[in-house]
Amino acid sequence: MRVYIETYGCALNRSDEALMRSTLTSRGHSIVSSVEEADAIVVNTCIVRLETEYHMVNRIRALHDYCVKTGKKLIVAGCMAKVEPYTISLVAPKASLISPQNADRVLIAVESEGRVILLSGVRRRDVIDVCAGSSVVPIPIQEGCLGNCSFCVAKHARRQLVSHSIEAIVKTVQKAVKLGAVEVELTGMDLGVYGLDLYRKRALPDLLLRITREVPGNYMIRVGMINPEHLASFLDDIIEVVRSENRIFKFFHIPLQSGSDRVLKLMRRNYTVDEYRSVIKEIKAKIPDVSIATDVIVGFPGESDEDFEETLRVIEELEFERVHIAGYSVRPLTLAASMRQVDTAVKKRRLELALKTIMDVGLRVRQKYLNTRVPCFVTEKSETWVARLVNYIPVVIKDPGKNVINYGEWLRVYIDEVTFFDIRGYIA
Repeated sequence: MRVYIETYGCALNRSDEALMRSTLTSRGHSIVSSVEEADAIVVNTCIVRLETEYHMVNRIRALHDYCVKTGKKLIVAGCMAKVEPYTISLVAPKASLISPQNADRVLIAVESEGRVILLSGVRRRDVIDVCAGSSVVPIPIQEGCLGNCSFCVAKHARRQLVSHSIEAIVKTVQKAVKLGAVEVELTGMDLGVYGLDLYRKRALPDLLLRITREVPGNYMIRVGMINPEHLASFLDDIIEVVRSENRIFKFFHIPLQSGSDRVLKLMRRNYTVDEYRSVIKEIKAKIPDVSIATDVIVGFPGESDEDFEETLRVIEELEFERVHIAGYSVRPLTLAASMRQVDTAVKKRRLELALKTIMDVGLRVRQKYLNTRVPCFVTEKSETWVARLVNYIPVVIKDPGKNVINYGEWLRVYIDEVTFFDIRGYIA
């Protein structure tokens, strides 16, 4: 059959799509690029925010109506299928439902005559794959977390901790590099707990060393999100690996969520602002030019003006390279949904103020690269080539002219423009 897959959300969802693609093609099915070409349509959903859920509902409803008219199959996969199967059944009663843990069993729904519901079970260990055709490839190393954040709905979709073995991940990275990947994104819900279920220790540093030593080729590794309460327990080891290994971007994604200890407690985050600050300062002291990305939620239930101001002060002080900011969004099955909510107008005003601070800080962080020549690693191409500094800051290459550029090539670029999003310049 001809199958069209439409994926929303995070890198884990994209890696689930790769697994679905490889499973289907191994059975002789083909992947097509539009709903019109397809016999079966797979929507791989995200539910992390309320507006995302609204978009999912509208898209699923439209595709269901289309499939009823045309006789095509509709399969709804991903986090919404796991967390809100009742909602999907209301808007798309004929659609099959596949949880993230059953991504490799999507062929059952594709090949079945009737509706299929596969929502139980846990992720099968070491069942991971990648597809050809992308220079940047996400590879899941674990699913699930050990936290219980009061705002998070994803834990209901991917609760149980399942780490893939180092051997399986190394083989998957080898395959990705052979297929042309130059950037390998190690992803998961919280890389800080990788290995606890399998090796009885936090094994991320061991995994990174094994990859860099056993996988030859021209590629760089980007380490995914690590929660600060877990990072602290193996901080020295991960700093040493990231600092010393040339194939690893000098980059960390460590979510702050709030600069207020009071709000962190309401969020059920298991660290204080001072503990977070200590981790960031130690990383910056030991890895020159490291960049730190973080996540911040504005307008969490109970957040006061003083709490919000504390968050702005931490952003200013720690000078994050990138801040993923979001206004708090009510999610089903979460404790925070039952708390007293911040007024929408107040939340909007705080978001605007936070964005201004974040943009000012981001520009300041990048300003030091203006009028300098920097080495950067070519990873992507859209309208033009995009490369990355060793600390993962994006470099847009202006008008390469007659220069031949290849994926995975190190270039020297003269930076003549700095924006909040990236730095830009010409091949030196």
